Amino acid sequence: MELFITGGTGYIGQAVARKAISLGHEVTALVRENRSAAASALARLGVKLHGGDLREPQSFAATAGAADGVVHMASTNDASAAAVDEAAAEAMLSHLHPGAAFVYTSGTWVYGNTEGEPATEASALNPTSLVAWRPAVEQHVQALAARRSIAAVILRPAMVHGYGGGIFGMLAGMVRQTGSVRVVGDGRNHWPAVHVDDLATAYLSAVERVASGDGRVTGQIFNVVAEDAVAVAEMGEAIRASVGADRVEFWPLDDARKSLGPFADALALDQTVSGQHARRVLAWEPHGPGLIADLSVQKHFQQSNGA
Repeated sequence: MELFITGGTGYIGQAVARKAISLGHEVTALVRENRSAAASALARLGVKLHGGDLREPQSFAATAGAADGVVHMASTNDASAAAVDEAAAEAMLSHLHPGAAFVYTSGTWVYGNTEGEPATEASALNPTSLVAWRPAVEQHVQALAARRSIAAVILRPAMVHGYGGGIFGMLAGMVRQTGSVRVVGDGRNHWPAVHVDDLATAYLSAVERVASGDGRVTGQIFNVVAEDAVAVAEMGEAIRASVGADRVEFWPLDDARKSLGPFADALALDQTVSGQHARRVLAWEPHGPGLIADLSVQKHFQQSNGA
């Protein structure tokens, strides 16, 4: 397949690009800077680079529309995220030919606190404020894709880990500033988790299956979750031991908001989320290490890479 991906230079996007190339797909990635280190890494994999800007859909929509499938993972991650994301998705869907595949990235934060009950794709949504806009964009993507006979699927990844990246890398990095691992709240909350390589496998399974006309996948939403609920206090301790921090500090939510804004509320979520639907329908089986085991060896991984 000829695939067009957004967010290819990002943490998740790089894993998706690696997986797609390994499966023999031709991949074109949207990049802002062709000569950046991340873009160069994609080029070395064999990914074609397309210069453009997520904020300017006209700079990439036609190229995306010529592909067999699009995997949309990019976000501005700022106050403009909702408007930019919706405009980008709409532009790409408007250019894709009927029968093409489109994978849209959402996330499990749309469920809000799950009160200890495992959320499924059928559960009511109660998004934390940071992603309050996502459910409407999900619905817009589904409706526009259906009108244009485009095979769309929406993925809601859990908290992504692996190779010291993502939010967990950010938490470890904060130790340099504070001397401790700061956990928002009292640590009694839980997060669902998935290894980045397993998430990449789910993306490729989804895009391949919708492109092949699998009616069980087209128009569906899938939680991409390997572990339903991992205790945040355990994560904090694993990071502390790995990076040699003095202690785990429980950061009151009101204080954390002063530094992190609505991101603090997302980190304070208590979630249990089921990934069984993806396992059944996408024939997806995660093989990566569990979150606590992965965090516990991050120090050794970083040392082996000269970090």
